[in-house]
Amino acid sequence: MADKHHQPGTKSLDPRSTPTQRRSRARREQILEVAGGLLEKLGTHNLTTIRIAEEVGISVGTLYHYFPNKQAILYAMGQQWLEQMAVTLENDGRQLPHSSSRFVEQFVDHMLALYRQQRGLLHLVQGMFAIPELMPLDEQHDELVIDHVAGHLARGSKALPLAERQRIGRAFHEISHALLLVVVNQSQSRGSKTLKELRLLLQTLLDSHA
Repeated sequence: MADKHHQPGTKSLDPRSTPTQRRSRARREQILEVAGGLLEKLGTHNLTTIRIAEEVGISVGTLYHYFPNKQAILYAMGQQWLEQMAVTLENDGRQLPHSSSRFVEQFVDHMLALYRQQRGLLHLVQGMFAIPELMPLDEQHDELVIDHVAGHLARGSKALPLAERQRIGRAFHEISHALLLVVVNQSQSRGSKTLKELRLLLQTLLDSHA
């Protein structure tokens, strides 16, 4: 079976070794944290393993012990972000609000926290969409939110088929993702206005199918 992280024509994303000791795990997290800060400043094109190693204070050879290339670092960053999102949505899914307004409020509040937490997010999600090695992460992101929304719609009074719930979920996801990326790069006053509009858009979408 082919390696799911290594398709023909793409670079391997598998780490050279899996960090097991506490110091190794801490170093791995430090590399990802530094890479996020640099990604925020430089973007994906200008981000290099040499620059990351310099900022961390290690040699490039040591960096390669943890990650074989820049794509692997970006993949790990995206994977970590999506794992946090999956846990959040799973917890929310255990007690989904019945009202669309409460569902939207919960979703937007929790996702906004995750979007603000991840450094260099705009460049990261652009990479998930455009860099072949990172594209599986974009698909995982879509599925997480679409399934979450479809689960909420399944509790409504209308017996909507799964395909229709997923279609609505995709619209919900595309709207929320685009505007959350805008909000995290706006001033507080402008961001508050955009959030208010986002909640209204999402609630209107859900209410139209209630």
